[in-house]
Amino acid sequence: MNVGIIGSGYVGLVAAACFAEMGNKVVCVDVDERKITNLKEGKVPIYEPGIDSLVLDNQNKGTLVFTTHIKDAL
Repeated sequence: MNVGIIGSGYVGLVAAACFAEMGNKVVCVDVDERKITNLKEGKVPIYEPGIDSLVLDNQNKGTLVFTTHIKDAL
């Protein structure tokens, strides 16, 4: 399943990582370019136990991508 998540904060990022871990193709969108750049580099802006490895593993698998373009999530 393809999933679009708007926002990469405490709720959006955790949801995106969990949906990706379940095997979904997830596109996480945020208007904050700096936050998206950091996420693409593996720098997670929140603290949640285990989230760093979930984000990195799923980025490497291609099941989790980050963008500032809402059209990419449609």
